Amino acid sequence: MTGLIQLLYRHRYIIGLILVFVFVFCSPELLYARAGGGGGSSSGSGSGGDGLGELIFYIILLIPFPYNIIVIGIIVVLYFIFNKKLKQRSIFNQMPQFGNMPSGESKSLSDYKAVNPSFNQDKFIEKVNTAFVQIQEAWANKNIDKVRRYISDGMYQRLNTQMKMMNLLSQRNELNKLNIKAIHIDKVEQEGTFDIIHVAIRATISDKFISDKFPRLNSGGYEEFVEYWSFIKKNGIEEKDLYSNYNCPNCGGELPKEAGEISKCEHCGTLTNSGAYDWILSEITQAYDYVTTKPMHDLSHNLRERIQEIANENEDFATQIIEDKLSNGYLQIETAKVYRKPEMMKRFVSNDLYSKLSIDIESTSPFVYNRIYLSDVTLIGALQKNEKNILAIYVKSSYQRVSINNDKLQILDPQLNTKTEIVLFSRNILASENKGSLYAHQCPSCGAPVQDTIDMNCAYCGTLLNSTEREWIITDILSLNQYVEYFKNNSSLFTAKMNPAKVVQSQKVRDYAFNNILIMIAADGVFDLQEIDFANSIARNWGYNTNKVQGLIEMARNKQLVIQMPEDKKDRVKIYKLMVKAAKIDNKIVEEEQQLIDFIRDKYL
Repeated sequence: MTGLIQLLYRHRYIIGLILVFVFVFCSPELLYARAGGGGGSSSGSGSGGDGLGELIFYIILLIPFPYNIIVIGIIVVLYFIFNKKLKQRSIFNQMPQFGNMPSGESKSLSDYKAVNPSFNQDKFIEKVNTAFVQIQEAWANKNIDKVRRYISDGMYQRLNTQMKMMNLLSQRNELNKLNIKAIHIDKVEQEGTFDIIHVAIRATISDKFISDKFPRLNSGGYEEFVEYWSFIKKNGIEEKDLYSNYNCPNCGGELPKEAGEISKCEHCGTLTNSGAYDWILSEITQAYDYVTTKPMHDLSHNLRERIQEIANENEDFATQIIEDKLSNGYLQIETAKVYRKPEMMKRFVSNDLYSKLSIDIESTSPFVYNRIYLSDVTLIGALQKNEKNILAIYVKSSYQRVSINNDKLQILDPQLNTKTEIVLFSRNILASENKGSLYAHQCPSCGAPVQDTIDMNCAYCGTLLNSTEREWIITDILSLNQYVEYFKNNSSLFTAKMNPAKVVQSQKVRDYAFNNILIMIAADGVFDLQEIDFANSIARNWGYNTNKVQGLIEMARNKQLVIQMPEDKKDRVKIYKLMVKAAKIDNKIVEEEQQLIDFIRDKYL
């Protein structure tokens, strides 16, 4: 043993060099290439791998026999240990377990309570519980009026847009047997004059989408799920109770029973959902999206300190508010596409973008969204150009389109699909005082109400509504590849930036593949024990915690998973082949599976 130790010590540099080669060039970080093409070249068949093998072979020959055999054994053992640890780094292993919610307080909550001793955690959880139940009821009834007072304008638009689509498809969403299992404060953030709390909610429900006119769209059943709800409030205010009180928090007058597009007191003009009186729901995120986008959110949080110049221009500036406005405007655009009425979005976009999108609407065949959700809206950059502050905001949407011709339904997307775009949100650097939010149906110049009209000028002061002089306006929508080029051409102008390559690096190829394989298994509407065993065997082989991924399997069973594909085409080919292999697991490919395979091939390859 002493001789072996001396031998290893004598050849420690050679052994170290071998280890470096093995771990750098053969690690699963390359075998499971990151999204965005970071490791796509590793799948090539060039001579690099052969040359590396020969080099390692000759280095090992420098160590005398039989010690070189022992060194090889040690390297193999260490490699497999290292390999297993790298596999376990998957973002899916951070998914919340349905049977277990975290216990205790997060550091961010403890820090927040130390600075805000008046914060009553029990009362806050009670408000979350109330909001969760009331919003489910409002959604099922397709009437948001009762909850409008405590949801943001962007959140309202998310719900309202989907309801409009449901009406076009004669749909309703029947919800029964709602049971909240647990509510846990996951994270607390403070930005400028606002506090933000992200809450994990675990619940079970019977959730059925029903269309009397198009039964093919019927779906759903009993399910268990975890969602993350984000609430925002101005810091330091004395909380009023918007959740069990239907009176204005400012004057006490009764709030209108039909709030609609704007939550405004008819007596004193107060906007109840500004965050100036109580916690306001600003976002609902599925566990999958919350976990997989966390690395990007952490990077985005770091950007906020670097855009202080913009924040200084407006004391109410907060990234969460900006992202809420952007969500609102973006969904106005998507609604205009479905109704084929460009004028519906004109107030929220620049004239140049309006012309561009109008042409796109005219050249695209009619469709309706059976589903459309904003999966993620995140600030990824800020620059100054042409006397404007421009924010680059990452928008990921999940959708399924159908078309209707002579009352006959055609499903255009066999499965929920994803779309990733970078939206440029602009406002003048020396912006005038904003006296109202365009996204709350107010004139930014005088604060007067803006009716649901195609008139582009305020009826009271005549100001052009889609002007960047006072309000944030959508000035362009780019694909990720287009944004990469935009980023390169304007890199020196960015005051805060996230490398575009970092935007899509949270998931590895195996994560995309596992997600899509689960969708493939469930495509025929059957997810039996044999298929569950197959899914769990893949999870184990690919280094997933099988307890953690049960939530994903349940989402697949309930047809709630969304097709996910990376940007790199080589990685897409790998994923496509794995999906075909999964479809053949029971020695046959049924029609639904073949349709999905063909859709992936035609759309992504």
